[in-house]
Amino acid sequence: MKKILYQEVYAVANALLPEVAPLVAAVGEHPELGYEEFFAAETQRKFLAEHGFQVTSNLAGRPTAFAAEFTGTAAPEMPFAALLTEYDALPELGHACGHQLIMGAGLLAALTVRKFLLDRRIPGTLKLFGTPAEEGNGGKVDMLDAGCFDGAGALFLSHPFYRTGVTRRILAVTHCIVEFFGHAAHASTSPEKGVNALDAMTLFFAGINAWRQQLPASARVHGIVTNGGSAANIIPDYTSAFFYVRSDNNEAQKAMEARFEDIVKGAALMTGCRYKISPHGRKYSAGGPHPALAEAAETVFKEADIAFEPRIAEPLSTDFANLCDAFPGVNLFFNVTCGAPLPLHSPDFKAAAARPEALKPMTRIAAVMAVLALRYFTEPELRAALQGK
Repeated sequence: MKKILYQEVYAVANALLPEVAPLVAAVGEHPELGYEEFFAAETQRKFLAEHGFQVTSNLAGRPTAFAAEFTGTAAPEMPFAALLTEYDALPELGHACGHQLIMGAGLLAALTVRKFLLDRRIPGTLKLFGTPAEEGNGGKVDMLDAGCFDGAGALFLSHPFYRTGVTRRILAVTHCIVEFFGHAAHASTSPEKGVNALDAMTLFFAGINAWRQQLPASARVHGIVTNGGSAANIIPDYTSAFFYVRSDNNEAQKAMEARFEDIVKGAALMTGCRYKISPHGRKYSAGGPHPALAEAAETVFKEADIAFEPRIAEPLSTDFANLCDAFPGVNLFFNVTCGAPLPLHSPDFKAAAARPEALKPMTRIAAVMAVLALRYFTEPELRAALQGK
C-alpha cells in the first residue's frame, strides 16, 4: 500500500479544521471540573455520531467517559488504534492547561483518519476515547481498570505546551489528604487542656521541607493546608492538607510514600495528635512512551519539517502513563506559546491556549497523530514493533 505522507494528511486535517474549531472555542469558554464535563462530553459525542462514529457512553460508570468507533475495511486480526481526548478544567483557573486543544486535536485527527480509511479502503478500526478528570482524579485509570482499552494496539494523545516533541520523562504521582486530630481548648484560659492539631500540621510541613534537601532532582513533594483551624483563641482540634508526591520511577515512588507517612506520623507523635492519610483520586504511574512509537513520531516531525526537541524531559505527571504501562502509547507536546516558556496551570498559558493562533499548531499535531494511526494500519512492520508491549 502507498505510504501515508504527512503533507497529504495535513491538507485533509486543515480542510476539516472549520468543523472542529467551533467546538474548541465552545469548550474553552465553558470550563468544567473533572467528572463534571457534561457539556464537553456531550458536544464530542454528538459531533462524532454526526460523522459516522458509533458512540458508547457512560464508560467505567462515569457519565462523561465515552468511546467512539469507526471501522474502515474490516480487519479482525488487527488490534484497534485509539486517539484520546481530555477536556476537564482546573478549579478557579479554568482551561489553564489547554485541554480544549487536546480535545480538538483528537477530534480533528479522528475525522482525518476516518476520511483516509474510507477513501482508500484501508483496513482497520479506529476508536476515540473521551477521558475525563485527568487533573488529579485519574479518569483513564478508572477506564483502564474497567477494561475499556482492552484490545488496543496503539494509543495516541497530545498536549499543548511551550515546546514540541515526544514526552519521554513522566513522573509518578500520588495525591493524598493528610488530617490531624487533636483536642480543642481555650487558647488563653486553658491551653494545657488542648492537643494542638495545627502544631502537628506545622511540624509536618517542617519535616517535608527538611526532607526536600535530600530528594533527587527528579522528585517533587508539594501541598497546601486546606483547614488550619477556626479561630485564634481556640486550640485547633482538626487540620488538613492536600499533597502531591512525585518521582520518576515507580519503585522510588513507593519508598517516597513510606517516608511521607513517617513524617506525618512523627508530627502526630510529637504533638499527641492522631493522623489519617487518605488517597485522593488514582495514583499515576511513571510509565513512558513506547520506543517504536516515539521514534515513529519523531520521524513524522522530521518529514513535516516541524521543529521539535528530541527526548523532552519535562517533569510532568499524567494518567496516560498508566495506559502506557499496559499498551503501546505516545504523548506529543505541541508549542502554542511561540516558544515563550509559559508554565502550565497559569493565567498566561490559559490565554495562549485560547488564542485563535493556537489552532494552527493544534492542526499540525492532529495531522501527526493521524499519520501515526494510518501508518499503524498500513505498515505491518510498525505493528510488529509494538507487539508484546
